[in-house]
Amino acid sequence: MVMALACGGFERGKHEGGGAAGGDSGAAGSFASAHAVLMSRCNGCHGPGGPASGTPFTLTGDAATDFATVEALVTPGDPAASLLLQKASGQGHGGGTVMTQGSADYNTIADWIAGGAQP
Repeated sequence: MVMALACGGFERGKHEGGGAAGGDSGAAGSFASAHAVLMSRCNGCHGPGGPASGTPFTLTGDAATDFATVEALVTPGDPAASLLLQKASGQGHGGGTVMTQGSADYNTIADWIAGGAQP
């Protein structure tokens, strides 16, 4: 319970409509773009030492390492079936809604998944 409260109360930034934090770090639909969003939106809780760092979804900041972690949570070609986006949009996520469906950040990840979720 403490983990859920800590994650749910985490300040996630104020760039919901502006795409990946710090600008686009890769081509549209690329893992580089998706990773930038995940680092911006999820790393505070799911990064090293974060309140959700003990979960299977723990980000390191290294895109190659994080790809393997993220890959296990997506259904390539089917963003709606991907646990990563379900959790990010608040479905069964102890941290609540991190990205609203249809937002620029959500769409960056959805586009990557729809394109086959390549590294």
